Parts: sequence; structure tokens; C-alpha cells
Amino acid sequence: MNSRPKQDAADAHSIPRPKWAEEVGLQTIDVAGLVRHVSICLGDPSAARIELLDAGSRTEFSGTDYLDCLTQARRQLERDGRLLCCQGARPDVHPSGQLRQFTNGREAYVHHSEPSSEALGAVDIFAPASPEDIVSLDEQRAAIIGFWNARHPANQL
Repeated sequence: MNSRPKQDAADAHSIPRPKWAEEVGLQTIDVAGLVRHVSICLGDPSAARIELLDAGSRTEFSGTDYLDCLTQARRQLERDGRLLCCQGARPDVHPSGQLRQFTNGREAYVHHSEPSSEALGAVDIFAPASPEDIVSLDEQRAAIIGFWNARHPANQL
């Protein structure tokens, strides 16, 4: 994981801050149902870098693409007992390799449980989602594996 806490506000003037291309306001929810607000700042689309602003702390994540950065931020929040309420945390959202490459991991498909001829819809992984629609990283991984095993039963072990 490539994360590092930022300096406190007193040191902020002495260290040049990267210019963020976009800031997204999101919510987190804990097991008791407590909702807290966070912001995610996204770096330039050519770079895979985000910054999580949470209750005065700043943590920067860098990775291979935006999805990798989001996964790192979600993992950190989950260690604190919180889930991030974004489209990228839904159990039915996962990118194809091609979509991930073309959007630098910013978009992912919504997978439907029933096979259909309809085109899969893509969503912005940083767009807000309702707390009842999101799951942990482990639950999301299990849901995606279950989805693909159901669609391709010959590939099961």
C-alpha cells in the first residue's frame, strides 16, 4: 500500500501541495450507523493518486489506477470500522480490464444477476451510493466471484 499521512496544517505552508483535479464529497458509515463526511481529492487523470480528507487528517494514496487508490482508501477506512458510501463499494460494481485501462480505473460496470443482451451500464466509482447499497472489500470480492461463477459454471473448481 502506498499511503502516507500528510503534514499537519502548521506545516502545510512550507510543503508544496499537489494540485487536485477534482474533489468529491462522500459519506462513511460505521457499524453503529454513524455517518461521517469525508472528501476525496483526485489527481490529474494521467496519474493514479487520490487524497482522503477525513476529520482533519489527510492521507494520500497512489497506485496503478484510481480503482487501486480507492481500494487502499477503503481498506484504511475499514480498519477503522467504516465503509465508504460510493459506487465503487457496491457488490455488483466491477470494471472489465478494458474499461479499467481506458478510464484509468475511474469507471466500472454494474453487473446484473441475470444474463441479458442489455449493455452493461458504467458508473463513476467515486459517485455517492446509499449506505444500504455498499459492502466491505471482502464482501464485494465474494459477490464478484459469485457473479462470475454463476455466469460461467464450467470455470468453477
